Amino acid sequence: MAYTLGEAARAVGRSKTTLGRAIKSGRISASRAEDGSYLIDPAELHRVFSVTRDRHPTMERSVTPNGPEPAPSAETLALRQLLEERERLVGEQASAIRDLRTRLDRADEERRTERLQEAEERRRLLALLTDRRPWWRRWFR
Repeated sequence: MAYTLGEAARAVGRSKTTLGRAIKSGRISASRAEDGSYLIDPAELHRVFSVTRDRHPTMERSVTPNGPEPAPSAETLALRQLLEERERLVGEQASAIRDLRTRLDRADEERRTERLQEAEERRRLLALLTDRRPWWRRWFR
């Protein structure tokens, strides 16, 4: 009789995720039932994983080991330092970008103001040049 994924996990004291990974990687062969669940032959399961004798086995933690965390290697420390340096540089670049955008917006506003002033000056000069009154009448408005 074949195990389902949950039964197989209980039989060997591993998680369903661990067994699912083993099936996907090809360490254990399993067939699919009509409902899409896995059916695992007991001999195939016990070929890869040892049987737990306990009726209520505890799950073994296969991803993260128990106990104190090992000291980081020199490579890990160097990578962390490099990451901190890059984060600092990214922060500086973001600050520089904000500053440049502020300066650009200010310069655009100044140019817009100058163009409006120049246009007003042109209109005033054009009005003076196109005035058809005699020159002496312009003094006596």
